Order: sequence, then C-alpha cells, then structure tokens
Amino acid sequence: MSSGILGTRATLVADINLLVQIALFFILVTAAWQGRNRRYEAHLKLMRVAVIVNAVAIVAVMNPSFFRVLPFAARNPAAPGPTAMWPHVALGAVAELMGAYLVIRLGVDPGSAPRLRREMAFTLVLWLAALLAGFVTYYVWYM
Repeated sequence: MSSGILGTRATLVADINLLVQIALFFILVTAAWQGRNRRYEAHLKLMRVAVIVNAVAIVAVMNPSFFRVLPFAARNPAAPGPTAMWPHVALGAVAELMGAYLVIRLGVDPGSAPRLRREMAFTLVLWLAALLAGFVTYYVWYM
C-alpha cells in the first residue's frame, strides 16, 4: 500500500521531493533561456531559487534517505537500489556544489556571466544528468 501520492511504494515525502525536482527542472530550463537571452539578473534570481530549494531538499529529504539505506548499500553494492543510487549521489553532489559556486560568484560579480558560459552549461548538463539518475533511483526503489 502506498503512503505517497503518486501510487508507488514511496513515502509522501519522497513523492513531494520528486514533484519539487520536476518543478526545479522547469525553473532550470527557464533560467537557461533567460541566460541565453542575456537576461542575467532574471537568470541569477531563478538559479538562486533552484540552488536553495535543491539544497533544502538534499538536507531535509535526500540525506536522511541516503543514510537510512547506506548500511544496505554497503552490504549489497551490486543490488539494483545502490547501483541506481550512487550515480545520482555523485552527479547531484557535484551539480549542487557547482551551482552554489556559480550563484555565489555571479552574486559577487554579475558581469562575469558571459565568461562563465561553459561552466554554467556544464553545470546544467550535470544537474540534468543527476535529475535523470534521480528518476531512475526513484523507479528502482519505489516502483
């Protein structure tokens, strides 16, 4: 029986986190579009929201879940759950750290946005890969 809202074995908190991550995807796409159109102030505001909301989700939802399954993952590294989880953890950690760095850097020096296009594009790709890995992780653990 599901305790979440999406009809899977996931908890309500896991389902809400999944929905938040989907919303963040749309914020990222909008932010990327703003940056591409040289609307750097709007881009920065959207990215601040994305980085902060994602940091809260990591601390409040993902870290507790990770540490709850870590003993199982350590004992069974080849099991489907841990196999799906590790890429999500690695990609997500790097993407969030790079996102935080870029938001801080652009907050200090807004004029550096054009010079940081490669770093921002790479961070977006990492973030999207982490999101995809998160969908896979959700599917493996809860479907």
